[in-house]
Amino acid sequence: MKLIASLKRAFWKRYNHYALFRKLRPRIMTMILSLVLPVSLTCMAVSVISVMQGRELIQMSSQSAFELYMDQVAMRCVYEHADLRSDFPGLLADELPGMARTVDGFKGSFYLSRDGRETWLVQTGGSMTPLPDDFEKLSQGAHTFFWRNDNLPLQALAVFSYDLSLASLPAPFWIGMALSLLSVLLCPLLYKRLKLDILEPMAVLDTALEGVKSDRTYRIPPQPERHSDEFLHLFDAFNSMAQEIQVSYEKDVKMLETEMDNLRLQVNPHMLLNSYNMIYALAESKNFPVIQDYTLCLVDYFRYVLRRGQNLVSVRQELEFVENFIHIQRIRFPGRFSYVYQADEDAMGAQIPPLLIENFVENAVKYALDPTKPIEIVVSVRKEADDAGKDKLHIAITDTGSGIRPEVLEKLKAREPYIDEAGHKHIGIYNCFRRIELFYGEEGDIHFSSGQNQGTQIYLIVPYMQAEEEKEARA
Repeated sequence: MKLIASLKRAFWKRYNHYALFRKLRPRIMTMILSLVLPVSLTCMAVSVISVMQGRELIQMSSQSAFELYMDQVAMRCVYEHADLRSDFPGLLADELPGMARTVDGFKGSFYLSRDGRETWLVQTGGSMTPLPDDFEKLSQGAHTFFWRNDNLPLQALAVFSYDLSLASLPAPFWIGMALSLLSVLLCPLLYKRLKLDILEPMAVLDTALEGVKSDRTYRIPPQPERHSDEFLHLFDAFNSMAQEIQVSYEKDVKMLETEMDNLRLQVNPHMLLNSYNMIYALAESKNFPVIQDYTLCLVDYFRYVLRRGQNLVSVRQELEFVENFIHIQRIRFPGRFSYVYQADEDAMGAQIPPLLIENFVENAVKYALDPTKPIEIVVSVRKEADDAGKDKLHIAITDTGSGIRPEVLEKLKAREPYIDEAGHKHIGIYNCFRRIELFYGEEGDIHFSSGQNQGTQIYLIVPYMQAEEEKEARA
């Protein structure tokens, strides 16, 4: 037994038949149950009906042949004026060997009787042996052929242990019936195998579909290898898809939270109050052209901040918004800073998250202004290929202001929100970290360099993604 098991393992392993068998197994089972079983049942039904219809005909023809033979024997006895009462059974010794041999050829027995009670067994050589069996009881068997002559005191009986109609059936019929019966008998085993290969995995998959609706963390637990490879692969694919859906959902939630934080940062009470105060101060000085200019800049500012349905913007749009923001701040803080930007033409069509550059420029205006001297804010955007040949977008925002305090810089490098002494949480740049991570994953990077009274340098490196309209324009 161990040798056979070793040979089987070697066969499967060497020729890789096991994997092919596992792949074909559900198809074979389905084919047998859906095709072979109906054909087998049909063949069996047709065969049984044919046998039942032919049985009566064979029975009648065999009975007729038996009676015809015995009628000839009776005619010879009458013709020869034989006295069966005094000269029995020797008188029939030459008349019955043919029938005896025929009956014996079909594994039967040939009997004679004069009065219906005594029984004589006819041998193939013609001799007859008296038996104690009751002739009438023998004639009541299931597979018998009976003959009686009213003119002679003689009765004949051929007894068989089976139906002669079955003996005439050819061997292919029995082979076909055996195979059909075997396929029917194997159906419970085939159904059990098909249940393991298809029905149970379908139930597992249905449960998983219901489970993931109510719980996004639901996963199909490890399944035994008795299931088919196709469903095992489908289970893995389902778990991967569920994981992607969960990650995408969590990403969308984080994106929404980040956008809401950005919205709160950009549209805050201080911004609105400062704008109203600025307009009021300009109105007191009756500087109407500046009021008009300032109001139009605020309209563009809030239109950009409150836009909907646009997850990404082009660098061109972002820089135009930054320039509009700078114009507002120049009205508020005249002569306190200068702003310049430089961007490659190829980089202007790249897509980036909105407010990505503006957040850093706003921080420079908010925290880097020096009351003793004007500062300079410079934005640079360029497209450059990395070592792997992938296009990257390099964004640099630098200023010549007072720099970032060490404790704040430490938090920024750790990508954590900074909480000041009053307990106020500063999340502007932290939101930029989150948005870069959400949009670009590990492909996005950001670096800080700063020192007291040495200005601040911020470098962003993100994948280059070109806007569709820019692609069409270039095409």
